[in-house]
Amino acid sequence: MIEHLYAALASPLGIVLETDDIERLRQKLYLVRKSIADPALDNLSFVQSPLEPNHLWIVKRKKDGTDPSQS
Repeated sequence: MIEHLYAALASPLGIVLETDDIERLRQKLYLVRKSIADPALDNLSFVQSPLEPNHLWIVKRKKDGTDPSQS
């Protein structure tokens, strides 16, 4: 899980993970992010794709703190 968070952080926009349980994966990512306690990871949002229901996007928030998937 840690590698996915840092891969998303290193990516220009974020990454996509495929899963059969979006909420379970999202909760795991929140727990891992909290346990790492790296403030840089607070810039990531975990968003279900509106196009593919089995895709979870780990995306970077915009500089103003808003979620780019909401634009």
